[in-house]
Amino acid sequence: MIVIKNLSFDYVTFEKASGLKGTIEDLFHRKPQYVKALKNINLNIEDGSLIGLIGPNGAGKTTLTKLLTGIISPSSGSVNIDTFIPMQRKTELLKEIGVLFGQKSQLSWDLPAIDTLNMLASIYSLEENRFKKRLKELTKMLNAEDLINKPVRKLSLGQRVKCDLICSLIHEPKYLFLDEPTLGLDLMTQESIYEFLREENKRNKTTIIITSHNIRDIEALAQRLVILANGEIVFDDKLEKLPINISTDDHFIVKYLVNNEPESKNISENDLKKFLQTLSANQIISLTREGINLEEIILEIYKKVK
Repeated sequence: MIVIKNLSFDYVTFEKASGLKGTIEDLFHRKPQYVKALKNINLNIEDGSLIGLIGPNGAGKTTLTKLLTGIISPSSGSVNIDTFIPMQRKTELLKEIGVLFGQKSQLSWDLPAIDTLNMLASIYSLEENRFKKRLKELTKMLNAEDLINKPVRKLSLGQRVKCDLICSLIHEPKYLFLDEPTLGLDLMTQESIYEFLREENKRNKTTIIITSHNIRDIEALAQRLVILANGEIVFDDKLEKLPINISTDDHFIVKYLVNNEPESKNISENDLKKFLQTLSANQIISLTREGINLEEIILEIYKKVK
């Protein structure tokens, strides 16, 4: 379980004086300015949860993720993951954490992903049979059996994300932190990753915390939504508890090409995946949700706290 109490984080910037004289003075007497990135955050995350963390730029999302993973230390307050304090970076805790940043791959460009995976198996001291069993399980779920043996430079963006996901989960972490995991991916790849993450959460009770600007990520995955704005939590509850209830029976409008001619289809959420599988990524023009628009609701929340 993750327990966050009265968590705050301040970072320091320095005021730049004008003119040549000011530049010289700055070399010796810079004026610090303290900016509050997070303000008295209180949050409990139960084991096995699937949490969506969203907010406008500068809301404190990435700062909170860095605090949870021990990359930075809080200015005040506390973070506890089980019995551990992340900033102490105890080996026992690090083995329970997996991280994927959508813009920062842990793969080596000129090497196949299997080389990185073998290195991670050594770092985490994974027993060989356990490693092989877990690798087989993950590659099968992501349809990536062949991908891990190809040089990373020859993989598409979606294929690289799949390999990064395998790297993040190879040691069977209890907690998985995802930052913009579907950034730049086509709809088909997004759907396959959603299905994989739901299965991982269900099968292994992995606690997944996903930070994203892609509202589809949140709609598809989050059992609970946390909205940050100006360094504070302004909403923390199930999606259906948002100010305007979200329909559970939404339909989608899919616009696509058939023989280079545009067509559209109104389709239920239950049938969406099956229908998308009949199309190639190049055929899909757009995918929009009918009914209550989650993005509009969240934008209204942002506006109210400005």
